[in-house]
Amino acid sequence: MDEAGKAQAQGAPLDAASFFAEERLRPPPKSPPPRNGNFGKPPPGRMQAPPKSPPPRDIEPGKPPIERLRPPPKSPAPSLETISFGRARRRIPVFERSYFCRGRLARAALRALDLAGEALFAKARERPSEVHRVLLMRPDNMGGVVCALPAVRAVRERLPDAHIDLLIGASARPLFIGLEKELAGVDFLVFNASWLRGPPGGGKFGLRSAARLRQLLRLRMAEIGGPYDLAVDFRGDFQSILAARLAGARYLVGRGLRGGGFCLDAEAGEIPGRHHVERNLDLLECAGLGRFETRNPALALSEEETAQAWACVSSLAEYDAEALIGIHPDAGGEKRIWRPELYGELISRLVSDLSARVLLLGGAADREVIDAILASIRGVRARGSVVDMGEKVQGLRTLMGVMKCCRLYIGGDSDPTHVAAALGVPAICVFQGQNEPREWGPRGSNVVVLRKRPASGGGSRAGAEKRELERVFEAARRCV
Repeated sequence: MDEAGKAQAQGAPLDAASFFAEERLRPPPKSPPPRNGNFGKPPPGRMQAPPKSPPPRDIEPGKPPIERLRPPPKSPAPSLETISFGRARRRIPVFERSYFCRGRLARAALRALDLAGEALFAKARERPSEVHRVLLMRPDNMGGVVCALPAVRAVRERLPDAHIDLLIGASARPLFIGLEKELAGVDFLVFNASWLRGPPGGGKFGLRSAARLRQLLRLRMAEIGGPYDLAVDFRGDFQSILAARLAGARYLVGRGLRGGGFCLDAEAGEIPGRHHVERNLDLLECAGLGRFETRNPALALSEEETAQAWACVSSLAEYDAEALIGIHPDAGGEKRIWRPELYGELISRLVSDLSARVLLLGGAADREVIDAILASIRGVRARGSVVDMGEKVQGLRTLMGVMKCCRLYIGGDSDPTHVAAALGVPAICVFQGQNEPREWGPRGSNVVVLRKRPASGGGSRAGAEKRELERVFEAARRCV
C-alpha cells in the first residue's frame, strides 16, 4: 500500500495529489472477554445443532405453521440481568437523535413525529427478566443482511435455547442455505418491505406495508405461543419499528434514524465512521446481551454447488483457475457505477498484461452497462479472453459459486461485492458515491477498497481518470 493509502487507512487527510485512497478493511482489535461471562451454559464454540434438523422453511402470510429446526427449549432462558454488562441504554433525546436524511424539512418532520409520539409512548418499558422468543429484523438489500450476519450468530450463541425469528427480504433468503447447522433454531420470516421501493404497493409512506408486517408478526406470535420478549431492528425504518411495537413485542431495540424512535425501549447512538457490522453488535449490547467480539461476515457453499459453478464456467469458455477474474460492474445507482469506458480499459490491460480471463457478471438490469463495457474493450473479446455471463448465471447461489471459482473479484459498492467478500474471495471494491467505506465497505480478510477522491489542483478529468485506472490495475496485479 502506498503512503497515501496508509494515510487514508489511518484516518489522516490525503495530500492534494491523491485521487484514490486504498484501504484494507480489517476488524478492530478484539474486545476484552466479559468479566461475568459464565452464564451456566456450555461455551459457544461447543454448541452443536441437533444431528437431524430439517431445513428451515420460510414463513409468509397465509402459510401453515412451520416445522421447528430444534425441539422447544427445556431449560429456563438466561436472564438478561445475569448476562448484562450494565443497564440497557434508554431512548436518545429527540433533539440529540441523528436522522438519516439530508433535507432540513425532512429532519424537522421526523423530529416533530417523534415529539408527538413521545406523548403516546412516554415511558420506555423495562427489559423482561427472561428471553424465550427473539425477533431480528433486516428486511432490505443483501449487503445489509450480510453485515447483520455476525449479530445473528452472536444472538444464537448467547441465547442458545431461545426461539429466534429473522425477518429478511426474499432476495436475501438464499444466503442462508448451508448455514442450517450453525443457525439451528433460527426460523425465517420472508417479507418484502415495499416502503424500500416506494409506491405503488405500500402507500406514500409505507403504512399499508407496515400494517401487513404487523399482521404477519401477530400471526407468528400466535404460532410460537406468545409475544416476542426481545425485538431488534437493525435498519432503523419507522415502519418496521412501528409494526413490531403495535404487534406486541415486549422490549424493542433499534435506532430511530428514519423516525419512530418514540416506539423504542432502548436505542443505540450513532458513531460516525463505525462500520455497520459493529453497529449491529452495538444494538445487542444496548439490549443487555453483553459485549461481543467483532467477526467478519461469512457465507458457505457446498462442494456440489462449487462443482456446478465450475461446470457453468467451463461450458461458456476455456478457463484457467490461476487467472480467472470476475467483474460485476453494477453498483445500484448511476453515481456509484464506475464508468464503462474505465472498466473496458481495465479489462484490456488485465488480459494483455496479466494474461487473465475475465467473466462479466450481472443480470438483466445490468445489460446496458455490460454492453457498454464490451463495446469499449480493445480487441480482446475475439480471442475468448472476455466472457459475457450476464443473464447466463441463474440464481444467487449459482452466482456465488462462480464468484468462488474466481482468483479475483472486482466490483463497486454493491450487494454482490459484499457477498464475494463474505465468501472469502479476494475482492477489490471501487468505492464511489456518498457512502463512507469505513461504514459500508465490504468486510473480509482479502478485501481492498479503492475510494474515489475529488480531483484537486485544477487537473483535467482525463488525467484524474488515468490515475484512478492505474490504482485499480496495480491492486489487481498484486492480487493476481
